[in-house]
Amino acid sequence: MICGMKLVIAGKGGSGKTSISGTMARLLARNGHRVLAIDGDSNPNLALTLGIAPERMGEMPTLSRDLLTRTETGATLTQTLDEVCATHSTVGPDGVSLLVMAHPQHAGTG
Repeated sequence: MICGMKLVIAGKGGSGKTSISGTMARLLARNGHRVLAIDGDSNPNLALTLGIAPERMGEMPTLSRDLLTRTETGATLTQTLDEVCATHSTVGPDGVSLLVMAHPQHAGTG
């Protein structure tokens, strides 16, 4: 049986969203779950929380606008999620796959 869970963490700045989501992602991955984390913050720091070295952050691929097609019914991917992950994700030391929406401007811990 395949189980799936989607979790979105949102809130005001400085409330610990990055720390909580990164810790949860790492713990789930360490327990054998396949984890995809998406950092959509304008100042993305989730990579650091996932244990990805700061010097790797500048080389991380980001998601381009051409990966989405917008229609009246909503947005859809132009590639499968597996294809997007294969070309745009970075894997952390615990096995969490990370997709970053934009390059970090001022990297620091979250």
